[in-house]
Amino acid sequence: MILALLILIFFQLMGEGTVRLLNLFIPGPVLGMVYFFIALLLFPQLKEKVESLSRFMNKHLALFFVPAGVGIIEYFDLFTKFGVAMVLTLVISTTITLAVTAWFFNILLHGKNKGQTHD
Repeated sequence: MILALLILIFFQLMGEGTVRLLNLFIPGPVLGMVYFFIALLLFPQLKEKVESLSRFMNKHLALFFVPAGVGIIEYFDLFTKFGVAMVLTLVISTTITLAVTAWFFNILLHGKNKGQTHD
C-alpha cells in the first residue's frame, strides 16, 4: 500500500510541478489526475498496484469530513452567533456563482452558434 500511495503522490507532485513551472491556470492535482489517467492507459498493470489503496480510500472517504465536523463543534459558540450569516452567505454566494456560470456559458454558446449556419 505504501507503493500505491507513493505512486499517487508522485502524480500529484508532477501536476503541481508542471502548473508552477509553466504558470498554468488549472489546479496541479487536476493535471496530476490527467497524467495518472495517461499512465493508466499506457501501463495497464499500474491499476493493480493502486487499486487496493483506492478502494480503501473510497471506503473511508467519510473520515475526510471529520475535521470540518470537529471545527463546527469546536467553535460552536461562534456558529451559534454567526451561523445564520454563514448559511446566508453560502446560499447567496452559491446562487451568484451558478448565475454567473450560466450567464457566461450562455455567452459562449451564442458565440459558438454565430459561426454556424442553420438550414
